[in-house]
Amino acid sequence: MTAAAPPMKPATQPSAARATRRSRQRMRENAGGWALAAPSAVLLALFFLLPLGLTIWMSFFNWPAFGPSTAVGVKNYSQILSDPKFGHAVAFTVKYTVITTVLGLVVSLVLALLVRPKFRLRTGIRALLFAPVTIGMAPAGLLWLSMSNSRTGVLPTLAHDLGLAKAGVDWFARPSTTLAIVIVMTIWKTAGLAMLVLIIGMDSIPGEVYEAARLDGASAWSTLTRITMPLIRRPLSLVMLLTVSTTFLGFDQFFTMTKGGPDNSTVTVVYYLYNAAFVSLNRGYAAAVAVIVVVIMAAISIPQVWLQRGKS
Repeated sequence: MTAAAPPMKPATQPSAARATRRSRQRMRENAGGWALAAPSAVLLALFFLLPLGLTIWMSFFNWPAFGPSTAVGVKNYSQILSDPKFGHAVAFTVKYTVITTVLGLVVSLVLALLVRPKFRLRTGIRALLFAPVTIGMAPAGLLWLSMSNSRTGVLPTLAHDLGLAKAGVDWFARPSTTLAIVIVMTIWKTAGLAMLVLIIGMDSIPGEVYEAARLDGASAWSTLTRITMPLIRRPLSLVMLLTVSTTFLGFDQFFTMTKGGPDNSTVTVVYYLYNAAFVSLNRGYAAAVAVIVVVIMAAISIPQVWLQRGKS
């Protein structure tokens, strides 16, 4: 007799059924993801995309405060780009942004290095340095305007007592001193947040790295430049991105402290936009300025975001 055939194994599930099940699972996951993202997407559309679209649309019209609007095409853009006041505003804004960003990074890094080690009253000093961040930019500008007053301010009196300045000199009468005061105020206002970000980045560095550097006899400067700085590249780039964005869009400090003076020497691009919208009352022209500012900010911010996300 021939040997009995081995029992047949149960038929495996067809691959088509497995693929259908995986497809349904992916669809459920995608639906759940869209459900979670929907509130943010709606808010983004309502408060960014829709206003941006309306602003772009308004920029092609002559839209006075009173009277009907008329389509003018790209006339607003050509007038803006040919206006020397706009060119001066862009140049001044870039100058202010570069100086404030560089000095702010240096000050924030020095403060982070000073208050990062453990010592007595460290928490209180950190809180004191961070306190200006909690003040609005406009109140901070009014505070420094009062302190810099040539007759009643404490800063001119202190500078005179130290032999650094003459008595009774109006610091807001010259563009150089006016810009210096605004820069110092801005750094005082924003350095605490940047310091905190850098401290968090430094605390994420393993202690074994510093211990190995000490055993190898590395100096403090070598440790800073070859260990700390490379390993906090991402926090540094984040601080730079935040600083550039906030300083390039600076308005409150100039509105409260300088009013664009002296002789319109401290008019930023946002201040120029404010004058077009609320002084000249030409909303179409102001909308075109806003579109140009958005383009400039995108050109500045996108490379910084790529740099922050990059690996090299």
